[in-house]
Amino acid sequence: MNHTQLLLDVSTNALLHLEFKKLDKPLSLIERNNLLVKYFKRIAKANRYRTIRKSAKQWISLGRQSDTNLESILDTEVERLLQTCSTDLYLFVGLVADLELKLNTKVQYSKACDIDLNARYGKVLVCVVDEDLTSSFDSEGLMIKSTQILFIGNAELKDVFSAVIDQTRYFQSVVAYEDETHLRIELFRM
Repeated sequence: MNHTQLLLDVSTNALLHLEFKKLDKPLSLIERNNLLVKYFKRIAKANRYRTIRKSAKQWISLGRQSDTNLESILDTEVERLLQTCSTDLYLFVGLVADLELKLNTKVQYSKACDIDLNARYGKVLVCVVDEDLTSSFDSEGLMIKSTQILFIGNAELKDVFSAVIDQTRYFQSVVAYEDETHLRIELFRM
């Protein structure tokens, strides 16, 4: 899980933790801040959260200040992270990560004329085929032109590839070419 997604998950979980505590009894600002500080102390100490340790420590420091509303700060942070995590570029990177995970491979990037059809990681070749992938997304991460993904492998893994592509709710896919072992799809922004 990347840094931004982990920050989003932890900050959302902290707010949920606080909401459940508020169901038990009304909490003052100091009590809410103390609960969040206690929550983030566990996060800062846990090794699995080491990539966001600095943010957790900053939240702890803010929560200890008497005039700060840490809950409000976290609400703002969650909104900002949601916007960051929902850009087309971010979602495209997530799709590539899903393909790598489900197919146990590494997704390559190449121009169509430069694809090495023998450069496989594992049992398949998966390649983002684009002249300039950065030109497919604008400065705010929105997809402004389509891009293609090529799959080469056996029929069973081709079905897995298709399932991962079909599961995405963020992009529309169109089959550009298909035979027994090849599938090239074109992705468009919905």
